[in-house]
Amino acid sequence: MKPVIFNGHFGWLHPADGNKGVVLCNPFGHEAMWLHQALRELAQRLAARGVPVLRFDYRGTGDSIDGEGLVCPTDWADEVIEAIDYLRSITGIERVSLAGFRLGATVAAWAARKREIESIAMLAPVRSTRLFWREMNILNQTWKQTAGVGADHEQTQPGARDILGHRVSAQALETIGDLDLCNEPQVPAQRILIAHSGQRDGSHQLTAHYERNGACVESVAFENYTQVLQTAWLTELPELLLNRVADWLSEGGERCVRAPAVSVDASPVLVSTSAMEYPVHVAGGRVFCILCEPAMRRTAREHTPVLLIANTAATHHVGDGRFGVELGRELAKRGFASLRIDAEGLGDSCSAARTGGPGQTVLDAMGGDLSRAADWLAGRGYRDVVVFGICAGAYAALQATRLHRSVRGLIMVNPVAFVLPDGCTMQGAAERRPGSPRVYLRSMMRAGKWLEVIRGHARLGPALRTMWRHAIAYVQDMVAAWSGEVLCPATESHKVRKLFQRLDADGVHIRLLFSPRDHSLGELHMHFGVNGRRLKKLSRAHALIVRNMDHEVLSRIAREDVIAVCEELLRAVFHSAATDDKVSPVPKAVGATVASRPAHAGIGAGKNRSASRGSDVPASSPRAKNSA
Repeated sequence: MKPVIFNGHFGWLHPADGNKGVVLCNPFGHEAMWLHQALRELAQRLAARGVPVLRFDYRGTGDSIDGEGLVCPTDWADEVIEAIDYLRSITGIERVSLAGFRLGATVAAWAARKREIESIAMLAPVRSTRLFWREMNILNQTWKQTAGVGADHEQTQPGARDILGHRVSAQALETIGDLDLCNEPQVPAQRILIAHSGQRDGSHQLTAHYERNGACVESVAFENYTQVLQTAWLTELPELLLNRVADWLSEGGERCVRAPAVSVDASPVLVSTSAMEYPVHVAGGRVFCILCEPAMRRTAREHTPVLLIANTAATHHVGDGRFGVELGRELAKRGFASLRIDAEGLGDSCSAARTGGPGQTVLDAMGGDLSRAADWLAGRGYRDVVVFGICAGAYAALQATRLHRSVRGLIMVNPVAFVLPDGCTMQGAAERRPGSPRVYLRSMMRAGKWLEVIRGHARLGPALRTMWRHAIAYVQDMVAAWSGEVLCPATESHKVRKLFQRLDADGVHIRLLFSPRDHSLGELHMHFGVNGRRLKKLSRAHALIVRNMDHEVLSRIAREDVIAVCEELLRAVFHSAATDDKVSPVPKAVGATVASRPAHAGIGAGKNRSASRGSDVPASSPRAKNSA
């Protein structure tokens, strides 16, 4: 498969020598993240059957350009037409089919009204957009309640709607907010395959509607639908369905020799007003990355640190809610480069569909891939690397920092853990993930929670194990403090503190960011004392609690805060390297809290100090200056 760029779209061409091709249509938002592996695997299976395939990101989604800054689903059908024309131009084929999951299937049906399509595969299609957006709103409200994100934590710009980190055009939602495929008399194609999810999605009524209007419709069961439509590290491949769809779409195709009108660029570049992005492969071609560099370079690479962005759990390099892309492009505006990576077995890297599922990816291996990516950056001329990660990505970032001497900075956001056994997978880390003692204590004070335990609806074991683990750690900490840390050299906390002491001595700048409700805050207290008081002994490590931040950083305000911390640390590394300082600018006292707007004191600390040194790096944003 080859990365391609056309009309501002990023995509992947899966070449084959058949005389008919397929364009895959992405679903919406978080479902596109969850179904990324399934779409890639469907493309691979079609290509193996001689069918060339193009999968791509709509504007404002994935790695494509941002457009007007809002996701606009009303444009997606026209963008599918652009993809069809591009696939025809580079392969020379004439016959094209479409396929899509969920809203992607609906978009495929809309596009088919504008261009003649041979066949269309609709997998768990969204029949009614009104019901779909109602479902999205419920999911968004549930996330807000669970994450503790209130109305005062979100500031949605006029004309926009925020849905799980994706900013969508309100006008577009109104335009397509009450469409029903069963109300359209025109069938999208004469040959249609519909996979039924078993949910009340109206797909059986859609089948009957198309048959009444003269289409030849084949129905299949989407047997493990609920297991497929889950967060990326839990999702399962719908093996039976993918094989059935690939067989159906490849029927009637023949292998042939043709002369494409346009050749595929071997080194495509996505250009925007502030950044230039290059799809690259590192680690012997096994690991896929996208390098994002400022469009206007002000300093040489060897003088400017670069941010290496790890996968968040098993989500591909785009990041949950597309935060990986937004982070990289925002930093490019401020003069810094970044590399967002798919570790081997994830996203668009090698073996991504052959590892037993994304949840079986070994976290130490992710750290090794990050280290190899740091080697590649060093070979490109970047002397200083800062590694960034969220959740499992934060743990992998810590391992890469431990392994690679050129890593000068580390940003861990809600780390899944600070120490895990060798060979631990994502699923293993999730199963071991302890809860917060404070949360368990608050639950124990509620009579309703004890009734749930008595009725068997809640388990007491995890709470007791967590409380016991923290109690043991507290006792060991007291003994270690009394004995000068001689008596407890084998404890987890001792190992974690020794690692951080070594990194600090090596000149690594560290920022630990936590959500107030996140379980990882308990890990901070256990290893470094309440509010991370033991970090005071380290000159370059600081812990921050971001009050408006959720676990995955889907909140728009939290994203601004995290980006500001990334910029602060990059500047700290920049000036430390330039002046050989031993102490970095301190953004805030250890254990202090980054408050919600308007009180952002401390987030941008050190930026005015950076500017006073005559940096060639672009000045901070107005918001960051005000907060400083």
